[in-house]
Amino acid sequence: MTQPEIKERRGTEALRAPLLKDIGATTLLILAGRASVLGMFPFGMAFFASCFDKSIAYIGITALCAALMTTSGSYMLVKYLVAALVFWIYTRFGKERGIVADAAWCGGSMLVGSIVYLLYNFAGLYDILIIFIEAIVTSVMYIIFQKSKQLIKDRSKRARTAQDELISVSVSVGVMITGLSGIVFPYNIALSNIISVYAVLCISFYGSLAAAGSGGLCIGFLASMSSPSAVIMMGIFGISALFSNLLKAFGRFGAAIGFLGGTAVALLYASSNYALPVTIAETAIGALLFVVTPSKWRGALSAFFSTSLKLETLSSDVRVKQYLTMRLEKISDAFRSLEECFENASGKRLKTYGKDAASLLDEVSGRVCDSCPNAVRCWQSDFTRTYRNIMLLLDTIESKGTLTPSSVPTAFRDRCLRDDIFVTEFNHVYEMYKKNLVRVGEAVNGRDIVARQYGEISSLMRGMADEVAAGFTFREDMEENIVSELDKRGIIAFEVSVVEDGHGCMEVYLGVDKGVEVGAISRTLEEVLETPMAYRCDVAGGLMKFTSCARYEAEIAIRRVTRDFTDVSGDCIDSFSSDDYKHYVVISDGMGSGRRAMTESHITLKLLREFLLSGFGVRTSIDMINSVLCLKLDYECFSTIDLLCVDLMTGICEFYKIGGAESLVLHGADVETIFSVSLPAGMISDIKIQGQTKRLSSGDVIMMMTDGVSEAGFGAGGTNWIKKEIKTPFDTMEELAQSVIDAAVKKSRDSVLDDMTVAAVRLKEI
Repeated sequence: MTQPEIKERRGTEALRAPLLKDIGATTLLILAGRASVLGMFPFGMAFFASCFDKSIAYIGITALCAALMTTSGSYMLVKYLVAALVFWIYTRFGKERGIVADAAWCGGSMLVGSIVYLLYNFAGLYDILIIFIEAIVTSVMYIIFQKSKQLIKDRSKRARTAQDELISVSVSVGVMITGLSGIVFPYNIALSNIISVYAVLCISFYGSLAAAGSGGLCIGFLASMSSPSAVIMMGIFGISALFSNLLKAFGRFGAAIGFLGGTAVALLYASSNYALPVTIAETAIGALLFVVTPSKWRGALSAFFSTSLKLETLSSDVRVKQYLTMRLEKISDAFRSLEECFENASGKRLKTYGKDAASLLDEVSGRVCDSCPNAVRCWQSDFTRTYRNIMLLLDTIESKGTLTPSSVPTAFRDRCLRDDIFVTEFNHVYEMYKKNLVRVGEAVNGRDIVARQYGEISSLMRGMADEVAAGFTFREDMEENIVSELDKRGIIAFEVSVVEDGHGCMEVYLGVDKGVEVGAISRTLEEVLETPMAYRCDVAGGLMKFTSCARYEAEIAIRRVTRDFTDVSGDCIDSFSSDDYKHYVVISDGMGSGRRAMTESHITLKLLREFLLSGFGVRTSIDMINSVLCLKLDYECFSTIDLLCVDLMTGICEFYKIGGAESLVLHGADVETIFSVSLPAGMISDIKIQGQTKRLSSGDVIMMMTDGVSEAGFGAGGTNWIKKEIKTPFDTMEELAQSVIDAAVKKSRDSVLDDMTVAAVRLKEI
């Protein structure tokens, strides 16, 4: 807030001459000064402190004194005069400390004035209790008057009135009406009661049912709080306001009749007109004034209470549909990658089969036909028929498992001079062919792998069902508060949805006009939800997505050296965060080095990333990737998986090591080693996936590496040298990672025999 804005809010400009526009504020100050409760007059002091322009403070203090002189509080004039002067001095020389601090100073000024008054008029302990109550009431009223002033000032820029603001206005109106007490027309008709009826009718007609009830109760109580009948008046106005709001569909006459009906009910209940603090005549006059209000005034009142903002909250079924659609689309992408992998593997198997079948025929023909006198005629002149007959043999042996003289087709036996030798050699070569298929896993593992994948998909679907049932909650109670707070800042929200997951993390989907400052929205959401919020992205429908901010952040540095310093590394590493505040660091080491190892580790990392970002669990993701690698295309395909999962909300981390090298964790002054508990992925179909959980604190360091680093130099000390490095203080993780990789190369005597990769991770509290 700039200095001119501060001066404008607190009214601390230089003293000036009064103007015609000051008449309204001075009149309201006089009314507030006349209002009393329990023999005290704190409202005038609160209004002077919060709403009156201090550049004409001398007018305000004079008006306050005049108000007290026309009531029974004239003997306490010194108290309120001292309080007003003390607060004026505070505004002239004090610093801006916010509305709460100013309210406290207002109450403190009232306390100083009361103490001065008690110096010459002390009657007992009751007086001490009263001055503290009066100071508290003054502070509270300061805040209420400030809210009312701000709403009236900004009403043209606002789209709706918040419930607390409407109550503040109702309380302020009630206080002003109390200031009219004592003004009575003939036939004992009180002006304050007429204005009270008129004010409640305005709120009932232009506001909601809740606003009508709360406004009627507030005005009814405050307008008569100086009399013992305040509670009765509150009940009458409350019930009358509800009747008025229910009949407002019939226009101003319906609202007026509803209010009169509510008063009549109270009259019947009391059995006597004289038992009521408000008469039927006063109610009728107030209702008549409301009905005949000029259209220009009605337009102003309608604009003030207008709720043109329409909050379009999504129904629960639509929300669930959108949420599930988003999740299923991500899962669909992951399965598409898996499908591509299967298609590629199937294509390679067909090529392998065709190649092996051709080599099988070449092998048999080489053993039998090379020395046959009919070889040229069979394989050149009549090649098509010969090939067809041999394929019949292949179909027969595929279906029966072996060829016998009786199972050989007649067409082949009639044309071949060495049919018995051909059958014997064909059985022998085909048996070797089958053994080769078993060795590369084509015959046995296929059905088991597919069955295992179906099982993993089934587990995934069950997990999704549990997540849908209990994994998130739509916080409708927060949505109205968000819209109201945004509206106070001049931001109109036309759609809002708040989702809280099982971990207490918040997601807010918000629709606002373009060009609104994102920072202002984030700050508002933080105040309402009481948790740090950050803008993430735009989603479908033009909505902005805000999510809870994590408690921790991960500082990560990666360093790599390839074998013999070539351009291709068999190690692949990736670091990424998911929507549920998990940060992953994954290292995959393909068997060997070079392009084939790079391809293996790249496939592993790509699939793992997509699975994890789609919501798959770590165990499910690794199981499915292992199934893919177990397909063993035309060569053995192994790859290690070294996965670190850090929960940025809690600081808990999990290690999953599938054949990976050991990792080190620096926690305080202690270094702990995390070892692998499983063979690399792709070696066996049923691998052991066991997570190792550690709780980290801010400043803890994790060192991940491939075996090229952990086995550098083949020293007997193992990774002791890395433990010394990690204990050395480093300003950044880049320095630590570079130090470890340089030391590993040095221990290898500058001869890098395997790809080297390290990742240094430090957890930092935000």
